[in-house]
Amino acid sequence: MNLFGFLVPGPMEIILGLLCLGSLAAIVVLVVVLSTSRKGRGGAAVNPNLYPCPDCGRFVSRQAPDCPHCGRPLTPQQD
Repeated sequence: MNLFGFLVPGPMEIILGLLCLGSLAAIVVLVVVLSTSRKGRGGAAVNPNLYPCPDCGRFVSRQAPDCPHCGRPLTPQQD
């Protein structure tokens, strides 16, 4: 205790606190990196049966006759 009645952390508490903060920061960075790497380049990286619409850019099934988002007629895409 100090003059004002508050508990003053010792060196061990300070070191443990810094280690906990460092571990928490490392976990946050790891989660962000893993979540962005799984997204890849959009829908095509997740599902190879999708491709971007030439007009609106949203992902459409390769078998769709037209874009369900903007209505543009499409020719079915083959691999």
